[in-house]
Amino acid sequence: MIRPMTPKKILIFIASVFFILLILSVVFPKNGIKLPGKISLNFIDFEDLINPPKQQKKDISDILELTNLSEKEDTSAFEIKNNSQFDSVMIDSQYVYYDPVPIRIDSVVRYIEFPDNSRSSLDRFFEILATIKNENKIVRIMHYGDSQIETDRITDYFRYKLQTQFGGVGPGLVPAVKAFDFKSPMIHTFTGNWKRYTVYGRKDTSVRHNKFGMLGSFSRFTPITSDTAKNYINNDALMPHKLKSYAQITITQSPYSFITTKQYQRCKMFYGNNKSPFKVKVYKDDILLSDETVDTVKNYSVKTWNLNTAPENLRFEFEAEDSPDIYGFSLEGLSGINVDNIGMRGSGGIIFTLMNLSMLSQMYQQLNTKLLILQFGGNIVPGEQKNYDFYRKSFSRQLKTIKKIAPDISILIIGLADMSKKEDELYVSYPNIKLIRDALKQAGFENDCAYWDMYEAMGGENSMPSWVFHDPPLGEKDFTHFTPQGARYISKMFYNAFMYEYNNYLKRRK
Repeated sequence: MIRPMTPKKILIFIASVFFILLILSVVFPKNGIKLPGKISLNFIDFEDLINPPKQQKKDISDILELTNLSEKEDTSAFEIKNNSQFDSVMIDSQYVYYDPVPIRIDSVVRYIEFPDNSRSSLDRFFEILATIKNENKIVRIMHYGDSQIETDRITDYFRYKLQTQFGGVGPGLVPAVKAFDFKSPMIHTFTGNWKRYTVYGRKDTSVRHNKFGMLGSFSRFTPITSDTAKNYINNDALMPHKLKSYAQITITQSPYSFITTKQYQRCKMFYGNNKSPFKVKVYKDDILLSDETVDTVKNYSVKTWNLNTAPENLRFEFEAEDSPDIYGFSLEGLSGINVDNIGMRGSGGIIFTLMNLSMLSQMYQQLNTKLLILQFGGNIVPGEQKNYDFYRKSFSRQLKTIKKIAPDISILIIGLADMSKKEDELYVSYPNIKLIRDALKQAGFENDCAYWDMYEAMGGENSMPSWVFHDPPLGEKDFTHFTPQGARYISKMFYNAFMYEYNNYLKRRK
């Protein structure tokens, strides 16, 4: 028979347990006991038991106040302004020159850094901005980045501000098939068997070439069943003897985009590598715009459709025995600025040397690309190391390659954000963030590239918890990515820094 414990014995038992835990907290190694397989045993420190540590956060109130995010700039209901910064006009026998004046900006939280005291790394592009009203063509900025820029984050506001000030409409380049079902800058729906191939991430062994194009990806469609094919052509008599591939892509305006993004006037399709002709029909709001057969292409080619006004829906219907590689579409205006959002989840930016450089050079030239913004580094953080010279060398090789194939392109690097990991119950910055930041900056300076430090702009070490715990939240609960509103703050900080340097350029230019 088991006798129940008396209250006195229970009290002694509890006191004994606490005494043992207390002794363990004193004698247990502070760094824990390492076990095989990267497993460690840790025990709470006596000092932490008495005085529990508190979450470290940075005061970011001044940063947010200086950025001054207007409520009006958080909506898509904008009207395109006249380009009022082009005030005086000087005329000679052939050309009309517009004399630009500085762009009004708020306070700059973090300035762009340059490899020398001349601050000249972006002068070539700033001269294009200053004279863009003389150009009857599109000037393109490509914003490459990792998952931090997905859903058009950071790019959207920067694009909107430039297009309202320097002209231009449309989201620019968009892939045929998105990796994820994001609703911005445009909404994509598709039918048929589509597959997307990328130069980054796990390599698909079925791809025997390196022609991934300017987006670092392409899409193909494959044969579908006869019953599904009938739904496309709606007529049994038209069914081919040899089953072809049928597929559709519909691009729809997004309610989350700025109005300048929606008002595109022209569509271009970049395609290639098809061994036989294919048919493509284009519908503008369900009205047939074009119906044609496209010849075989070994390298790549471009089809252009003028739209006059932007449709709510733009649909492409394909029929082919051999699908082309579709590198993407460009939804654009006839002149002004385009800013492309090219998100590459999981990428560290070591991509350009893996692509067909002749094709990439030709695309950059044809697209009139004049500035690349490269925003990477976050995916290098989790595999913590003490030295990142390997990353500096690899990233520097990418920059050298770009400069070689497109010598008239300027490059601006945006560094990684603060990222937190959980230690006990606290969120702290990864200790290697500054090392990766320095590797990116050094690689940029070695190749005459400008650098904007997003890590310091948001507050530096242990600043991400302040963004996550802000009301409303400015950082996601993964302590890595920004919320849409947080990304808007970052975008405006970057825009202010960019325009500050542009204004300085105008002063030097005079």
